[in-house]
Amino acid sequence: MKLHALHAGGERADMSIFDPFHPELGTKVVIPYFVYLIEHPQGNVLFDSGGHPDLIDKPDEYLGAAADAFEVVMEPGDDVVSKLATIGISPGDVEHVAHSHLHYDHAGGVQFFPDATFYIQERELQFAYWPPVYQRDIYLKSDFDHDVNWFELEGEHDIFGDGKLILFPTPGHSAGHQSLLVRLDGGSVILVADASYSPRNIGENVLPALLWSPDAMISSYRRVREVQRRENAKLIFTHDLDYETTTKLAPREHYE
Repeated sequence: MKLHALHAGGERADMSIFDPFHPELGTKVVIPYFVYLIEHPQGNVLFDSGGHPDLIDKPDEYLGAAADAFEVVMEPGDDVVSKLATIGISPGDVEHVAHSHLHYDHAGGVQFFPDATFYIQERELQFAYWPPVYQRDIYLKSDFDHDVNWFELEGEHDIFGDGKLILFPTPGHSAGHQSLLVRLDGGSVILVADASYSPRNIGENVLPALLWSPDAMISSYRRVREVQRRENAKLIFTHDLDYETTTKLAPREHYE
């Protein structure tokens, strides 16, 4: 198996997103977006699909109310289809798509994989269609309201039944957030997604500004750490500000 981490643009926001009490409060940072492709003997699996291509050309129009808080930094080629092409993969080659959750920076590519099976926690799909007011602007129905095959999960799920790719619930950031354990020959990796924004958040139990449940997030921090210890796994964070030094970036490098 191979795991490809594809950097797919990002957005400029305040450091308070990571920690409302951060000492560098007021500092603007560019928060990366990522999509991940796992080559498995039984089929290719995409984890998250990044921002929609319209965020490149007309971000304010596409984001609507959320444009006041988030300044998208995406360039031509940062969409999921273009990113996959850099490793020789087309949408038709992707049979399985798992989404950590359905916020606009993670679920903008759903429509480009009409023949794939989509793995989502049932609670997340419900939450996305009827979000509470404090997350309403970051769920864009146009991203995920497509005629695709949703495989709705309730808890942990082994995608191929061989113990190699295991989705497990990590709610907190959203009601139905999930992370992915990838057991590669060279060692295990956990695609944390937004269960924690950064190593500091999970390492020091620091809560971010944007979340659904503080209690659930702290519990998910604990679960990720438990899986990490058990598997001796590397944690990969979608929004890690230090991704250029902490993550093997495709197409130049990959994990296997």
